[in-house]
Amino acid sequence: MKNFKNYFMYFAVLALCFTSCSKEESGSLPDDGEKAQLSFGTTLNDLLNNGAKNQTKAHFSDIPECSDEAPATVDVVISQSSGADIELTLDVLSDDLDGDGDMDYYTDYSSDLELSPGIYTLEEFIVRDSDGDMIWIAPIDDGSGDFDGYVTNPLPMDIDLKAGVKKYVDVEVLCYDDRMANLYGYLFFDIEGKELIEYCIFGNYCTPNGRHYTASYSVDVWNYEDGEKTDQLYDDLTAGVSQNNDGDYAADPLCIVLPDGEGDDEYWIEITILSTDEYNVTEEIIRAGAITDTEVRTLFDGDDNLEYYHFFEGDCGEDDMMIPDPREDKEYYKACLKSLNGSEVVAFSYLALTENSSGTTLYTQVVANNTEANQPHPQHIHGFTDGTISTCPDMSQDSNGDGLIQLGEGAATYGGVLLALENADSSFPTADGTGMYFYQRTFNLSGSLSGDLDPLDEKTAVLHGMTVGGSYEATLPIACGPYVQQ
Repeated sequence: MKNFKNYFMYFAVLALCFTSCSKEESGSLPDDGEKAQLSFGTTLNDLLNNGAKNQTKAHFSDIPECSDEAPATVDVVISQSSGADIELTLDVLSDDLDGDGDMDYYTDYSSDLELSPGIYTLEEFIVRDSDGDMIWIAPIDDGSGDFDGYVTNPLPMDIDLKAGVKKYVDVEVLCYDDRMANLYGYLFFDIEGKELIEYCIFGNYCTPNGRHYTASYSVDVWNYEDGEKTDQLYDDLTAGVSQNNDGDYAADPLCIVLPDGEGDDEYWIEITILSTDEYNVTEEIIRAGAITDTEVRTLFDGDDNLEYYHFFEGDCGEDDMMIPDPREDKEYYKACLKSLNGSEVVAFSYLALTENSSGTTLYTQVVANNTEANQPHPQHIHGFTDGTISTCPDMSQDSNGDGLIQLGEGAATYGGVLLALENADSSFPTADGTGMYFYQRTFNLSGSLSGDLDPLDEKTAVLHGMTVGGSYEATLPIACGPYVQQ
């Protein structure tokens, strides 16, 4: 993790990281020869919740809202086997300790933390700004495991303090972005940051005659690493349906918070459909698959809002492909499109392919963010028909030296247009006022087109359209990504 700096995947989000060290010293000891010095560092886990707190985990309720203010002091409570608890307020210092250009934060020296060797327990750790407002807090685990998957070492934390040691101890802290710090040492603190981002789900259930109902469902979520589920974050979290004051059945989106560390993170999500007073179903898993933190961020709408993932179960006449349906005989593909030409666009293209007696059906969906607002954005599946694998271009293909990869320059690696992802009226989707757009269409493939697209995992998705020098260039590539079979 990076030291006390902002993460930027697509939207800026705060993630703080404090490094720690432990150094044995051979110099002189205090007079009794049996003292050691403690200092603390902290690790911040940022929980982006924005209202989901009451719907999800109650143990997040005491975590403060994240702040842009710098840490100034830390309140510490340390217990010992004999004697009274040690209650202190420590100053926070900052310096670029590792030379990476980012500030590191740690606690200042305190003579009160010049302690005799022994076992101490860190009971409380609260970080405050210069106004005394709490900005991070170290979580306390009552043995229920509520913080599994969010922090590695919740409080209380045992500290084995040896003689002649200056000990810096990592302490993980949390706060809500609606963003935890541990301490220990001759006491100094390093603070590391992991953010929690929000993902919301809403569902429709449709009967064979096409009537829509608000769906009730449960959600199970795990961290997902190297193709395996690891820590379970949510177990049977249920979205219920109830009657409102008008007698209509309704439900709010179910929102969850997901831990987002440095680099790419994945989560495995399973959704089980449930019966309500309006309809009866066989309760079974209807969606199961991995999503990434980048996918979650494509649903962020501006600085304060987000779109929810909307699934359609039954005969709704709609398709959703972010999380595959494990019961269907479809091939699912996903492309993570990364920005080209400095566009900062983030987008995902989803495909589902099925064969039936009438031919090949291709279901397509695109979610794009940070495109140019209120402008149409051409989008295509690109590739080659001679077996060459389609890839995304780099700046070495800027043959005219204008600092941009033009459509023709990129074609050398991503190939020609195989399928235009356009609307039924031949227009392309237009971004809304925030630069976000959703696209969905079903294609019935036949003849050479079906053959040209096969195999899909050797093709790429390319988005176009950006203003350059005051003129909107609709063909300029702005994002590209290869398709990968899920």
